[in-house]
Amino acid sequence: MPDLLAHYASSVLVARVRVDTRIALLIGLVGLIPDIDALLRIHRWITHSLVLVALIATPLVILVYWRGRRYFGLALTILLIYTLHLLLDIFTGPTPILYPLADSIWVRIQVNGASTATGITVTPSITVATVKPDFTRRETVEGPLVTETGAIIAAVTAVILLLDYFIKAKNQ
Repeated sequence: MPDLLAHYASSVLVARVRVDTRIALLIGLVGLIPDIDALLRIHRWITHSLVLVALIATPLVILVYWRGRRYFGLALTILLIYTLHLLLDIFTGPTPILYPLADSIWVRIQVNGASTATGITVTPSITVATVKPDFTRRETVEGPLVTETGAIIAAVTAVILLLDYFIKAKNQ
């Protein structure tokens, strides 16, 4: 899975498009919610299913819209952040994103390149694998909290937020 820091930083960036940085830092925590299943030692469980998310979120989003459109955009942003987590996960391992309608999906993308005396070749590869979901409780569920990729994404996010802050401060 992408590490927790990568999920959080990418969620903050998405939220920042819609809300103030302080609120985005809070809403970014929504990007961590799908991994709550790891605490139950059943990682990539129903919390990673877009079908079940849609069944739960649709009435809530309609309720928010019906009660007043003021928070409708925010509700959609939160739903997008949750969905982003699931989409990122399908690139790192089997994820039951369409459960119970389909098996777990794992998308692998790779672009290889070679430079030889006769020229340069680029070979793209996309593989989509499906496996039966395994919702067995494990003795141990482990995964990265922070990786190099997560640290880089967090650093880029921090730079973007700082630039945004200084540009806004300069224009005031």
